[in-house]
Amino acid sequence: MERTTQSSDYLIYIIDIILRVPPLFILHSILNKSFLVPLIPENISFFGPTFIIWVLIILSFFCAAMVMLVLSTNQLIEVYLFLGAAGLLIVSYYWNKYYITTEVQQMTSKHDDFNSSKILDASDSEVKKGDMGALATNTFLQISIGYMFNMLGSPARDLDRQNRFQYLLMILSRVSILFSLMFPSLICLTDPSVKVLWVTPVISVIIPIIQLHWNIIWNYKRLYWVFKRGYLSTKHMLQLFGLQTLVESEWTRLHVPQVLQVYWITSVGHQAVALTISTLNTNYDISGLYWVSLDDVFIIVKTLLVKMCETFISLIATTSMVSVITHYIGIVMSYLVMSDNEEDRNMGTVSAILFLILALQTGLTSLSFDDRLTRLYRNICLLSTAILHFIHSMCNPLLMTLSASRSMNIQRHVRVLLMCVALITLPALLLYCLWSIHSISTWLLAVSAFSIEVIIKVLISLLIYTLFMIDAYMIDDSLWESLDDYVYYIKSTGNTIEFIFGIFLFCNGAWIMMFESGGTIRAFMMCIHAYFNIWVQAKEGWKIFMKRRTAVHKINMLPEASEEQLDSYNDVCAICYQELTTARITKCQHYFHGVCLRKWLYGHDNCPMCHKMIYEEQTEQNERVEENEHLLPNGLRHEHQD
Repeated sequence: MERTTQSSDYLIYIIDIILRVPPLFILHSILNKSFLVPLIPENISFFGPTFIIWVLIILSFFCAAMVMLVLSTNQLIEVYLFLGAAGLLIVSYYWNKYYITTEVQQMTSKHDDFNSSKILDASDSEVKKGDMGALATNTFLQISIGYMFNMLGSPARDLDRQNRFQYLLMILSRVSILFSLMFPSLICLTDPSVKVLWVTPVISVIIPIIQLHWNIIWNYKRLYWVFKRGYLSTKHMLQLFGLQTLVESEWTRLHVPQVLQVYWITSVGHQAVALTISTLNTNYDISGLYWVSLDDVFIIVKTLLVKMCETFISLIATTSMVSVITHYIGIVMSYLVMSDNEEDRNMGTVSAILFLILALQTGLTSLSFDDRLTRLYRNICLLSTAILHFIHSMCNPLLMTLSASRSMNIQRHVRVLLMCVALITLPALLLYCLWSIHSISTWLLAVSAFSIEVIIKVLISLLIYTLFMIDAYMIDDSLWESLDDYVYYIKSTGNTIEFIFGIFLFCNGAWIMMFESGGTIRAFMMCIHAYFNIWVQAKEGWKIFMKRRTAVHKINMLPEASEEQLDSYNDVCAICYQELTTARITKCQHYFHGVCLRKWLYGHDNCPMCHKMIYEEQTEQNERVEENEHLLPNGLRHEHQD
């Protein structure tokens, strides 16, 4: 039973995803201006009646597709049943039209001696003598279509069968639809004129169309309550939980990533097949062989890459696929370095957001074929450097953990170190290839800055890792008091270089915005970069510097313990639990390593053991002295200072 329930839920999950894909194709075709193009008349005057009508039709389809994307599964099924019924009417109409055309052609072939005017006025007595097989086939098809239409689109399927009047109405409705669709076949058994025959396909669909409209009217109140309930539910969730919770809930309910991925696979697969068939037909050999060269494959790949970013719909679908690919890259990288942190596997989300931002700020969808391909290539290079940064952020905590924990697992050390070597080698190779192929440009400078920044970050991490390993395995059990200073200097150097690169990238982006390609999105992203990567980083760096400076000043004000005091104290540091070879003495007569106490004073002003304020008494004494000095005359004040 449980397995059956799981299978049923999974089937509903698959159906829900599949039903949401067709609206994306409609939106894509509207955005790339290919929707209903064969039906649009040529030489339409702008803002004329025909133009306005077609604009309204396209807007209606656009709004309908957007609404379909947010409907529930049951509501989507109802919509597709209605569309299926409408599609059956179209099939019925064209099949009746084909049947009538065939019958008229057979009649015309038997009246070759008459002119066309006589043919139009003649009675069609030979129709009954026509192909009875075609009549039987058309009748059977129309009955089948009528039966399916009654199952899908007839409002009678929602009536109460216990009510005799409604049940009778249901029977009459279904019978009328069947006879309506069979009307061309039935009329052919009489002696109608050719003019009457030509209008029978139109007459046959009038009653079913009325039924469809009645179905809409019948469910009007229901549709109203569906939209009202959705609006109230959205408003209620927005007020109680906020916008983020609402977006996450709808994102999960609508299966947005899965729908976009299915759309991308379907769209790209269809385009790949179409391009391959077109290439095969072009390269048809005299000997009857089809062949595709490497140049043709290269052209197909380039075309697919450009088509993947043709509209905003295809762009976000491509973004979803980028998220999937980079997510699995993150999983592979975390497996290689043996990382257990779940946050290290969130590379897909960050990479997808970056890819979408790069595409939007460069106007990727509005570019021509060659420009779009070039811009996509450049964005992929920038995305690759961002992935390298993410991998470094995955390796850096592992390096610090392995070195600080004195782990003897050689395999883990080797894996992380090999990954660091790769993080140095890959950006260097990328820089070599790019500078060998391209001339200097703002884009190349940006990629170079990101790549060099990765290399410097990895080198900084390796230097700190080396210092910790030296402290763990090459220094005796005594405390290496200078280690904290070395680590601080190395980190400060790395942060300073990163800050300089941030300023350089801001200037580079300002140049691009002013002289190459501006835009609101680029300006907004530059403001974000200036705030987070320049202002916040500078503020945090200055804050750390001042904390360290204040802590050093406080430590220097404390007396240093002598050898006799250390021997009489005969205890360990209460912070690191290591032997006291040197120590600083607090006002409360507690002994600590100077380095340990300095780290403690970065965030606290009290003693680690008794929690008394270390400088409170001194501060109050200084304040009292200053107050007394202000009360003294000038001469006495100078004497007091002397």
